Amino acid sequence: MSRRGRIGAKMGSELVRSAALAGAIALTVTAYPSRGNAQSLLAADGLGLLSEPLDARSRALGGAGIGLSGSYLTERDPAASAGLLLSTATMTFQTGASSIEGGETAGHTRFPNIGVSYPYGGNVFAVRVASFLDQEWEAVSEQTLDIGGRSVNSVDRFRSTGGIARVTVGWSRQIVQSLSAGVTFGTYAGTTRRTFSRSLDPETVGSGVEAFTSGLRLQASGIVVGAGLGWDPIPLVHVAGAFTWSDDLKLSPSEGTAGREGVYRMPLELRGGGTVTLTSGLALHLGVTYADWSDTGADLAVGTTRDSAWSYGGGLEWSGGTLLGRTVPIRIGARHRDLPFDSNGDRATERSLSGGLGFDLVETETLPLARLEFGVERGSRKAGPLTEDYWRTTASVRVAAG
Repeated sequence: MSRRGRIGAKMGSELVRSAALAGAIALTVTAYPSRGNAQSLLAADGLGLLSEPLDARSRALGGAGIGLSGSYLTERDPAASAGLLLSTATMTFQTGASSIEGGETAGHTRFPNIGVSYPYGGNVFAVRVASFLDQEWEAVSEQTLDIGGRSVNSVDRFRSTGGIARVTVGWSRQIVQSLSAGVTFGTYAGTTRRTFSRSLDPETVGSGVEAFTSGLRLQASGIVVGAGLGWDPIPLVHVAGAFTWSDDLKLSPSEGTAGREGVYRMPLELRGGGTVTLTSGLALHLGVTYADWSDTGADLAVGTTRDSAWSYGGGLEWSGGTLLGRTVPIRIGARHRDLPFDSNGDRATERSLSGGLGFDLVETETLPLARLEFGVERGSRKAGPLTEDYWRTTASVRVAAG
């Protein structure tokens, strides 16, 4: 029997459907493309490809994502929203393309971060929808089967479409001038559709033989809790720390579909970061994340997860540039990330260089009311002999109103 395997990926927009929870920006969500292509070859092992809910500024600054200067809405830094004095809505749009070992190039489109906040009585309440795991990929195997003494060519296709997000509500507050705190509580959400089909060569078995197809639709659930602190020890330094704890991730068959529930332990994620103002208009941002995925690996059929997965990066932000009389911050960054799910037993890592800028569309004398951010990344993922290069472009918009 001969066998030839090839794995590709197709990225869709299942996660985007949960954006209805952020009603203040629902009109923007309706503009998303109806379909995208290609996620990553490395999504075919484990539970998918870890999709971080970073906005364009964080991407441009090496994926720091926590401890940045200013106030913003993100699941990774719950205390960062404590300084939002106006009702705020934020949304991040991301598109990219990857090429596996210099081969076919495929793209993806996603909305990794959506949120709304409302200040009241010194408190800030927020609702966030944050991407977590992209599960869209496709595996195709061509082989020769022995049927009734005859050799028949067949094509097996296993496809997974959909993804998992975290939907959380949060509270944050400025405890004292130099200290802020925040907590989040929520659940996993999203669905994954998995289908298997086998088609036989019509030249051998005849055109009347239809392909065999079976499918399963899985619904994600599970509790997610997070908390964080932000602290200014001295006027030129800001530091922050946060954690995210979750109950087991459950993938349950939807009503009317056969299948068995999958239960996977999720790691405790620890994050830390900070900003140091070097000179007037120039700041250094750094961030690090740690998670132990060994329990998740024990729950999977294949033991291809990391015991310790680290992510660290940082960048410089210069606020001295102007355009049309407005300040335009310019950013550059670099990053290293351990991917939790390896490929065929080989450790998978990701490295990238990034850059970007921001622009205030509408501003008052003291506060920007509408801000647009851009970030571009060039990186590669490696696992043993496998190399996957990618470009990724991220755009974030933030709108505030009294």
